[in-house]
Amino acid sequence: MKGRSRKAVFVLLGVVALVLLSWGWLRFREPVYQGRRLSSWLAELGRSWPGQGSEQSAQAIREIGTNALPYLITALKASDPAFKVKLDGLLRRQNLIKFQFRMADEKRDIAYKALLVMGPKAKSAIPEVGRLLDEKDLAGTATTALFAIGKDSIPELVHACSHANPSVRAQAAFVLSKLTPGGGGFTTSYVPAGSTNAVSRFALTIGDDDITALGRNLRDPRPAVRRASAEALGWHSGIAPPAIAALVKALQDPDKEVGKAAADALKAINPAAAKKAGLK
Repeated sequence: MKGRSRKAVFVLLGVVALVLLSWGWLRFREPVYQGRRLSSWLAELGRSWPGQGSEQSAQAIREIGTNALPYLITALKASDPAFKVKLDGLLRRQNLIKFQFRMADEKRDIAYKALLVMGPKAKSAIPEVGRLLDEKDLAGTATTALFAIGKDSIPELVHACSHANPSVRAQAAFVLSKLTPGGGGFTTSYVPAGSTNAVSRFALTIGDDDITALGRNLRDPRPAVRRASAEALGWHSGIAPPAIAALVKALQDPDKEVGKAAADALKAINPAAAKKAGLK
């Protein structure tokens, strides 16, 4: 057993060494501000934002500007291969090697915060972030990043309301509603589904303000936005009853696809109201 343990430790050391070498090469190419690399400023922002201690790191990232965007896009695309998750678990269960991986959710969290503090300075990243909507399991990441960039993302979100995937359309409409007057905001701490422990992560909130904004968008002049807004209300059926009246009106929309989406949402939110409106 001692031999196996020793062998496992050597394997861990080898893998960690390769990771550190790769990380060092990337660091060599990073932008620098006031003698500190971008990764250092990002790590500080991740730890401190939105507290008072985050002003310096936020300012540094704004000064680095568009040179930070390729690194933030890479962070948005991050994933954790099974071997990395397993290795991280092994590292956490031993005391010989003081090393922890930065997991994908932490990388994305830092990227959202950096995009938020950059605001309009990050708008040149919008086309590439928009392309993430077409990648498997990245639609939520993309729409959250577009929210972080701000109102410059509205045309991209409007375009995404015509996406072939109804899930992407609904997520785009939801974030679009947040970027219109009266829409809701975000949180930096939430309790994941199936857990009782809060995590410190950037996430979009969902509340009455969002439902009201989605209801208003059922009157948007663009049919794609109206349809996607109805779909988003259906996805959030548990808290969407305040939008029932708007959905009933949307049943008469001149665009058949909008009317169908409103009907499906109404059935999901309140079957009795749907029946009263003449739906079967």
